[in-house]
Amino acid sequence: MSKSIPVILAVALLYSGCTGPDANTNGGPYVSLFNGDNLDGWVIENNGAFSARDGLLVLNKGVGWLRSDEEFGDFVLEMDFRFLEEGANSGIFIRTGPTSNEDENGWPDNGYQVQCKDTITEERALGTMIPYGAPPFTHESDRDAISRAYRPTGEWNHYQITCKGEDLGVKLNEILVTTAKGIKNLRGHVGIQAEHGHLEFRNIRVQRLD
Repeated sequence: MSKSIPVILAVALLYSGCTGPDANTNGGPYVSLFNGDNLDGWVIENNGAFSARDGLLVLNKGVGWLRSDEEFGDFVLEMDFRFLEEGANSGIFIRTGPTSNEDENGWPDNGYQVQCKDTITEERALGTMIPYGAPPFTHESDRDAISRAYRPTGEWNHYQITCKGEDLGVKLNEILVTTAKGIKNLRGHVGIQAEHGHLEFRNIRVQRLD
């Protein structure tokens, strides 16, 4: 997704074979963040077109974002998602502040995003990282891994996003595709971005590691 406010990206990691943080089996139990019936536990920002229907969290285009009531520090976030149209565009916000830019999009002004767009060829492909006003960080994505992991429009994909300290790892359909270091926001909300895309989400759950 596009970002109009200038940000300074740190130089991407140059080494290969990075493994990223692993989920801690000694962490707490997984807790569901979406009950399938309504949006209890979430706040719609800037009139985002989010709703609950038939056990699914539905994003029906528009802009804005959906913010969790709670903040999280070290955690594993998992969810299933599928694109309902080719090129559908969204994003998963991680350790993000509660405030939004005062513009027509109303997206966060202090956080990080894992791209959730139906593309594996663009620079900001599915599973890559985008800063949203947060301090600079380093990140690296394996484009071959993204291509292997991707499931096309209409099929369910799965994210597992692990944050431990300043490290972050993104698995797409059980394949590690992105790692990041120097994540300076050590706590924040999770969320889902609306950027004119039509998507569905389910099985949204979190395991606290702190």
